Amino acid sequence: MSKSKLTKSDLVDLVCESGEVLELNVSKNQASIIVSKFIETLRQEIEKLGDSERIELRGFGTFGVRQRKARIARNPKTNENVNVPARKSPYFKVGRHLRSMDKK
Repeated sequence: MSKSKLTKSDLVDLVCESGEVLELNVSKNQASIIVSKFIETLRQEIEKLGDSERIELRGFGTFGVRQRKARIARNPKTNENVNVPARKSPYFKVGRHLRSMDKK
C-alpha cells in the first residue's frame, strides 16, 4: 500500500488478506470484481437518490444528495458575473464510529 493514498488495488489486497476472505478461498481476481462492483453500485445508487433519501452504511457513514440553488458567481480572473444553475451535489457524512477515532 502506498503511504499517501489507498488505491482500489490496495483495497483489494487488504480484502484478500483478511481472515474471513482467506477462509472463503476468494481469489484476488474475484475480490477485485466484488470491490469494483460494490463501488460502481454505490455510485449508481447515489446518482438515483432524491432530496430526502440517503444510503447509510452503519459504522462507516451516510451518503446523500443536496439540492444547490441557482446563484450568481463571479469569475475572479475577469470579474464577470456568471450564472451557476441549480444542481444536485453528493455528500458524505462520517459515521459515529469513524468520528470517534480522533478522540482516542
